[in-house]
This record gives sequence, structure tokens and C-alpha cells, in this order.
Amino acid sequence: MHKTRASRAQIFQSFDALKGFREILKEKEIVIVPKKILSEDDLAEVDYKVHQIKVGMIVKVTYYDNGQYVQIEEKVSKLNLDTKMIQIVKTKLDLKHVVDESVI
Repeated sequence: MHKTRASRAQIFQSFDALKGFREILKEKEIVIVPKKILSEDDLAEVDYKVHQIKVGMIVKVTYYDNGQYVQIEEKVSKLNLDTKMIQIVKTKLDLKHVVDESVI
């Protein structure tokens, strides 16, 4: 039996003995934090800032999602103050989860 270089190289390919272990470690790196309870002053400030936003503006928004705070900086594609929803590109957010925003 004569082995070709390709079949011989296959012997030396890396082997992941702990398949899935790296993914589990990554999940453990995420620290779940409780949602901040904003004071009346903070809520009034967030409300004021939201009313300054117009569709087409680029904004930086920090919001709470699944146990962590996420910050995105993109263009506002939809804003509905009646339903308290804002859409930033394709991300739809309920304004009650927004903790900070600023116009860029």
C-alpha cells in the first residue's frame, strides 16, 4: 500500500478532544447583570432624549437584553412614540429597555 501525501497529511490534522468545550467557556464568560432601575430624573432624561430623535438620525443606544447591556450605534429607521418602539436598522427595541441614548 502506497500512501499519498494527502492521506498522510490527514493523519496530522488537529483533533479537538474537547469538542464544544470552547463554546461552553465562552458562554461562562458572559456575566449576567440585573437590570438597572432608573430614577424618576433618569427616566425624564431618557424621555427627553427620545423625543429629540428623528428617523434618519444616527444614534448610540444602550439597552438591556437577556441579562446584559448592549450598545449599538446606527441609523434610526422607525420611531413610534405611541407604541414606545424604536427600530435601529433591523433591531427593534422597546423603549422601556433603553437606558441611554445620544445623537451622533
